Amino acid sequence: MQYARNRGSAAQPDLLHHALMSSRLKAQSLPAAAMPDCEPANVGFSEICLNGAPRQCLQWLAPVLRDLSQANMPGWLTLIDPPLPVSQKWLRAAGLDPQRILIIRPKHGMDVVDLCCEILRLGYSHAVVSWLPTSTGLGQRLEMAARSGHCASLNIRMENAGSASAQHGRA
Repeated sequence: MQYARNRGSAAQPDLLHHALMSSRLKAQSLPAAAMPDCEPANVGFSEICLNGAPRQCLQWLAPVLRDLSQANMPGWLTLIDPPLPVSQKWLRAAGLDPQRILIIRPKHGMDVVDLCCEILRLGYSHAVVSWLPTSTGLGQRLEMAARSGHCASLNIRMENAGSASAQHGRA
């Protein structure tokens, strides 16, 4: 999905870049005592697999995202490459606070796993939610990046109910 860019307005990637640069400058000026010396319990990697129609899966996912967005934690709830129906309008309709949520849609050809790991390592989000297909070593990469950034990584796999039952039939 492409958005027209008005003169004098900043696109979401520009806003993300400015926010990250500002946060980096603030983090450099923080004394060592202000940095976390122990990991909170919710740091690391988790994965949820949802089976069913995409609209139904998003309905099941909404309460999880709502809990994450309402967490009393500093930083963003960052959604990396969510399904197209997930938009600011969908967030509001699902009862989420869009002002605490950053949606990142990578450009064509970008390595989404690398992008996700970089966002996790930066540590400006309390949780990063991704929609990545399972691959060898994915969990380990996201776990290490999340621990490095002291945040949570949640990967969502949405499978069609028909393909899930076909997989079970082959087992």
